[in-house]
This record gives sequence, C-alpha cells and structure tokens, in this order.
Amino acid sequence: MEERKKLEEVLKEYEKKIEVVKTMLINSDRGSYETLEEKLDYQNTLKNRIRIYQNSLLKPYFARIDFQSKNHEKDICYIGKVGLTNEREDIVTVDWRAPIASLYYDSNIGSASYQTPEGTTFGELILKRQYEIENSKLLSYHDVDTVSNDEILKPYLSASNDARLKNIVATIQSEQNSIIRESLYKNLIVQGVAGSGKTTVALHRIAYLEYNYKHLIRSDQYMILGPNKFFVNYISDVLPDLDVYGVKEYDFVTLASKYLKETFQLSKMPDNLLTNFKMSHYFKDVIDRYLDDLRCEVVPSGDLMMHGFPLLKRSEIKYLFDHESRGSSWKEQVEYTILLAMKKIRERKEALIFDAKMYLDAIYFHESDETRKKQLIQEKKALVKEIESAGCHLLRKYFKVVNEKLPSIYYKFLNHLEDYVQDETILFLEHQELNQIHKRIYKMEDLNALMYLKHRIKGSDYFDRYRQVVIDEAQDYKEFIFITLRLIFKNATFSIFGDLAQSIYPYRSIGSWDSIENELNATTCTLKKSYRTTIEIMMEANKINRYLGLFETEPVIRHGLPVRYENDASYENILNHILLYQEKGHKTIAIISKNEMDAKHIYDYLKNHIAISHVTIDDAEYHGGICSITSSLSKGLEFDAVILADASKEVFDSENETDMKLLYVSMTRPLHELLILYQTELVEPLIA
Repeated sequence: MEERKKLEEVLKEYEKKIEVVKTMLINSDRGSYETLEEKLDYQNTLKNRIRIYQNSLLKPYFARIDFQSKNHEKDICYIGKVGLTNEREDIVTVDWRAPIASLYYDSNIGSASYQTPEGTTFGELILKRQYEIENSKLLSYHDVDTVSNDEILKPYLSASNDARLKNIVATIQSEQNSIIRESLYKNLIVQGVAGSGKTTVALHRIAYLEYNYKHLIRSDQYMILGPNKFFVNYISDVLPDLDVYGVKEYDFVTLASKYLKETFQLSKMPDNLLTNFKMSHYFKDVIDRYLDDLRCEVVPSGDLMMHGFPLLKRSEIKYLFDHESRGSSWKEQVEYTILLAMKKIRERKEALIFDAKMYLDAIYFHESDETRKKQLIQEKKALVKEIESAGCHLLRKYFKVVNEKLPSIYYKFLNHLEDYVQDETILFLEHQELNQIHKRIYKMEDLNALMYLKHRIKGSDYFDRYRQVVIDEAQDYKEFIFITLRLIFKNATFSIFGDLAQSIYPYRSIGSWDSIENELNATTCTLKKSYRTTIEIMMEANKINRYLGLFETEPVIRHGLPVRYENDASYENILNHILLYQEKGHKTIAIISKNEMDAKHIYDYLKNHIAISHVTIDDAEYHGGICSITSSLSKGLEFDAVILADASKEVFDSENETDMKLLYVSMTRPLHELLILYQTELVEPLIA
C-alpha cells in the first residue's frame, strides 16, 4: 500500500512538472532572445522536456535504494530514467546517471560507497528494491541484493524485439556500469562478445558523460561512428529516449565526406591485398615519405616575383618556413610563413617601392612601343600597390602545393607509388585501380588516406571541436584508420567497442587490440556475458568459437527452444517457418544469407507471399517485421527469430576463418529462436 501511494505521489509531481513546462513553452514567444536560433533552441529544449516527462509518466522509476552515510544522513532514492525535483527543489526521482545511483548497479547490501566530484561517500546500503511499473501501474516489486541476478533479468530478456535498440537503464550490469561511468578523459577499448550489449553500453556511456560533464562539454561535441548508415539509423532513437540530443552520428563514409568536403563515388571493387596494405601502418609510413619529398615543393623554386621584380628571395622564404613557422599542418605553417614574410616586406617597403619604380622606369625608358609603355605604367601601379599591401595576394599564389586539390595530390602519389614501394603485387593491384582513383571513385581505405593527407597538409578545421568519439564495430578498422581518427579528433578521447570474433573482413579487420591500445594509450575492458540469446542458441554458436580457438561466450541463464536444423533450404520451407514464427508472436524475423545474391533471391520469392523488406548496404532504415539480409549487414542487429538460409559446407567453408566468423555472427542475432537450414551437408563445426 505504501509503495502504491508513493507511485501516486510521484506521478502527480510529474504531471505538475509537465504543466509548468507547457506554460513556459506557451510564454516562450514573449522572451528576449539575441537570435531566432536561440529562441528555437530554447523552445525545442522545452518540447523535449515535455516528451521525456510524459514518457516517464508510464514508468517514472524502476528502483529504490536506501543509503545511510557515515554522518548518519539517510537517503531514500527512487531511481528513474530522468531525475525530477518539485517546486521546493526536493528530489522526487534520481537520474540513473547521478553518482549515488551507481550504488544500485554496483553494490550489495551492507557497507558501500560511491564517488562524487567532491570525493568518496562511505556508508551502508540498507535496501535495494526493483519495481515493475507499466502504464503508470505498479505491478510488483521485490528486494534484491544484486542487479546481475539472472532470474531478475529474465522478464526483460524474454520480451519481443520491435526493431529498435532499447535503453537498458533498469538492467545495467555491474561490468557494463563500470564502462559507462568511466572517466571522460580515459581512452577505452571494450572487447565484448556478441550479445553483451556493446552498442547499448556505448550509447549509455554518452548519456552518462553528457549528464555529468555538461558544464564542460556540449552534446554536439560527442560523435558516434558506426559501420554503415543502416546501423547508424538503427541506434538513432536511443539517445533522445535517454534525454540526449544533438550528438552527431556518422558512418565512416559520411564522416569522410564531411571532413574532406570533396565529392566522390564509392568503388564496387572487392577488397584484396591492396586493401590490407592501404589500411596498414606501413602505408601511413609510405605516405609520410612521400610527404617529406613533397614538402620540398611547398616553397617553390623561384623568388617571390611580380612583373620581373623580386620582392623576397626564395632562400629567405624557405628559412622562414623551415625554421620560424608554426602549425600542425602545412597550411598553418604556410599561413604563419606568409605573416612573417609580409612583416619583412613591410620593413623594407620604402626601399622596395623605390627599387621597383627604378626597375620598371628603366624598362620604360628603353621601350619604344607605346602599347607596351602603357602596360608598364599599369604594372608599376600594380607592383607598388602589392608592396604597400605587403605582398599579401602574391604570397598566397606563391604557395601552390597547399592550394592544390587533395584528390590530385593523392592521384599523383599513387601514380608514382613505385618510388616508395617495391612489392610487385601491390603495384600491380594499384595500377588496376588507378583509373578509378583518377575519376574520384574510392574505396574506404582511400578515403582514410585522403583524410590523413588533408590533416597533414590542410589541418583538421571543424573536427577539433569534438571531445568524445565513440566507435562501434571497431574490429573492422585496421591501425591506419585509428591513427587518422586520433589526429583529426585531436581534442577528443575515444570509447572503442568491438568483438574480434566478429572480424568478418579479411583484408580490413584488425586481429588484435594491442596496437590500438598502444596507439591511443587506451585501457582494454572485456564484456564476456551474452544477454541476447538463450543458452541453447549460445551453446551452438560457441561451437564456432571452439573451432576457431576463441573464448567461449557466457550466456545468461535463460533457456529457450533448442536450435533446429533442417536439411531443406527451399524457399517454401523458409516461408512456412516464417508463418509459424508469426503465429508465435515474433515481431522481427530475419532470413540471413551469406551473400547478397542469395538474400535478393529469397526476397524476390517471399515478397509475393508476405510483407518483407530486403536490407542492402545502400539502405538507411529497417522498420521491423520480416527482412532478408546478409550475414555482414546483420552484425550489430538483433531479431526475435532468425532463419539461417543455408549453412551447407559449400556455402560456409570451414577452412576459411572469415566464413566461420560470418556464420558466428549469423547465429548470434536471434533473441529467442534459431533455425539453421542446409542443402547438402552441414558445415563441419556444427556437426559436432
């Protein structure tokens, strides 16, 4: 009775707050604002507040902790997705991101402590209680000692998936919580098994940092880097649901486009040994050697001349550039050199103007052609004007290399790659792709090289503003990409999430976190437990890990139906099982094929019988329901049920590590049911 009364009181406070904010919104037109943008930002903030509070009415809190500090003050905290205070500034609910809320996630009953900006608060945790509240109704509550009890998690894990990544504030586990609450100023690498909640933890980490560092960093100074547009869209609803707005969400290609400010097309050519080379630290070293040579051309071979008259000697400009200029990029160094050169011209202005006039007057005196004489008069005026402006316009034209387009510089470099690389295979493969490069048709590794070149030559510009970059599915990036990202986001720290067991791109996936750990001075954390799949599904998927000699995933104790194997990969059989899954109430169902052609064929058949979508690399959205998708695109996603279209040994080669990792990815997508079909013989690791 007491808890129901408390819920009613809290709901009334939320309703009051909603009315207060609505009134503020109605009156917002009367406020004084410096700009229209400031007014719109304020109104959007109020609208978001209303939306968050209205959503919170359905479930204003999910837990309660009673904590007795050493000074005998007792705090009774009801923890919710957002915090709320009443008109007297009394705390109604505590935001899950607040320091004291960490007791709920990390501490057992008894002696406990939590960190605050002022230091550590010690005391005793007296009560830890969980609530099941739905649609503003208290269904049940129970006292717990630890949030990680598998029985407590079961109701949440057994729910159907609606094609949206969910926030997990009520069920964050201790190992997840330690990552979420790690300091902003530490670079993290999180190695997490399939289903361990890597992506969700990544997003909740941003929400935590935004809440606790809001006085230092704006929300638009955070960036999420995902593997593709489809994945980025998949995660896009979570942050607003956690009361976080304005975070930039890009895939690597979009990031490159924003950074380079260049138009380009993506190549359809497959990855090969050249891909591996261009993703490596060695390729970065090759580019550096080329840049060392190109740097000699930044200061041109001739003096700074105008109409045949020297304003400054090359040797003087070269000395300024090499010894007195400053900057992290050539452009910055050139800008500084121009300022120093202009200073020298100003110091000599009177003498230069006198000499320039004498020089052109002498030519004029010996000139008989009247047209040329008129031209010389104009040249003298222009030269004097340029000297009076300290050679500003002339100097900017003088430094040609930094003004050259990056695609042109990159093409010239690759066209002379043999000057820096002796590997005949690499040179042959590059020669095959050179024509595409000339037409600005690039692969991902070329975009990374272009970004690195831009940083070295022209600088990072706008990207210096970011303070935290979260990279998901990071196992798909090799060393050179991390080097480039560290340089262009020079003021940011990184939270890197990935799973080496899901490195499905043989030429551009990373094999170990060691080099990245050293490059970023990062700390590596592990998430070993899977919260997505049932024990039965995880036991089958672990056959792949054992076969590859990788660590086996620890499943949460949630049982389900056994994984089914059927020697019938016909489209009719697939359709029948989809209909059965729908009868069971499964909302999201994926038919996963190894390659795009098979996924398309399945879609073409099924679309005549049921509502189905075909997810491709060019798609930006998945709205739920039934989809036909490839193994590689399914990475990072989850579905109620999965049908693996064909696990025959001819499709997945057991001797090919990439094939085995694709199979592992496919098998770890379902929450509840997995059906594995095959046509001939089942792939070897699954026979055991």
